[in-house]
Amino acid sequence: MDLFAGPGGLDIAATIMGVESIGVEWDDPTRATRTAAGLRTTREKDVAELGPCDPEVADANVLTGGPPCQSFSVAGNREGHQALEDVKRLATRLGGHEDAVTFEAAWKEVKAETDAMSDDRTGLVLQPLRWIMEAKLKREKPYDVIVLEQVPTVLPVWKHYVGILRATGYAADAHVMNAEQFGVPQTRRRAVLIARYAPADEEKTVAFPSPTHQRYRPGAERLPEVQEPEEGRPGEDRQEALFTSTSTDRPIIRWTAMQDVLRDRPADFEVVSNYGSGGDPKKRGRRTSEEPAATVTGKVRRNRVFRLQRTAAGTKQIGEELDRLTLREAGLLQSFPAAYPWRSTDVAQQIGNAIPPRLSLHILSCALGFGEPEEKLLTRLEEWQPPGAGEPSGSA
Repeated sequence: MDLFAGPGGLDIAATIMGVESIGVEWDDPTRATRTAAGLRTTREKDVAELGPCDPEVADANVLTGGPPCQSFSVAGNREGHQALEDVKRLATRLGGHEDAVTFEAAWKEVKAETDAMSDDRTGLVLQPLRWIMEAKLKREKPYDVIVLEQVPTVLPVWKHYVGILRATGYAADAHVMNAEQFGVPQTRRRAVLIARYAPADEEKTVAFPSPTHQRYRPGAERLPEVQEPEEGRPGEDRQEALFTSTSTDRPIIRWTAMQDVLRDRPADFEVVSNYGSGGDPKKRGRRTSEEPAATVTGKVRRNRVFRLQRTAAGTKQIGEELDRLTLREAGLLQSFPAAYPWRSTDVAQQIGNAIPPRLSLHILSCALGFGEPEEKLLTRLEEWQPPGAGEPSGSA
């Protein structure tokens, strides 16, 4: 059961794994993409109008979701910080209930308060917690596994949810994950919560996927092939490396570069960000084709692409401007299959809002207890074709 499902970053990974899924998505163009990809979507578009007891979704035993993040994307300022604190305060009121009656009363109070907020998206982050509590108290069948993901600024909320879930019978934890460390040709950081229903588990912790690829750092050279796992570094890097891992002795593969997936491009090129610079060209991000892409957003089509030419001295300099990234290429940088059937006119936004399917494969495989995804699953993701692809005209 995928809440706020988007174009299917989690659902397509589940499909590749052979796990049946259904998503809730309110945006019609995004729903069209999901339909073209053969992904099931609920008839009701609004997460708030559904619940775990509804017949269409009542059999689901796994809950995933990435609620809207705009309220927290500026968490460093007063409004963003206040939104985080509001969610944590209201979430506390939803935890600790032993029966459906007291929970329902608490939810009505919380909903009334969120409805009165100036930004109604703040309350959407509480919807997964409502679904979790209703599954246990009203459906009387808790979700076996829960996966929530969002931008890193939401990590304090997920950490707060971890405490509530542990008190509800779940083993749970939350950490920031780096997409390029799992073979995605893009640097993208996501705050991920994984929980598994385990009321008898005293430790209440869960394993997180082990990185399979090199961590990208500006100015760092790409590994020639593989290296032994990093021990962790002081500060933030070490803190992120300390989460419980499924493996500790597997060599690390070099990061996946843009040139590895954008094979129709010249071997050497540079992508120059055309936004987020405050008007100062010197602050525009630059990545060469030997590096992962910067985070793909809904404005990815604004990026400019230039050929890199090697000089007589062996250095590289910017040459002619090339065509900008296509939507298909933007999807590839997100690790969507090349044949993904994007629909409608807002495709760039659909792509930018999605969680990379390759990262989803690692998260879901670990959360469901399968360990690291087998190479054949990763290959299946790359080679995936939409339903009916290659069939004769007129086929069902």
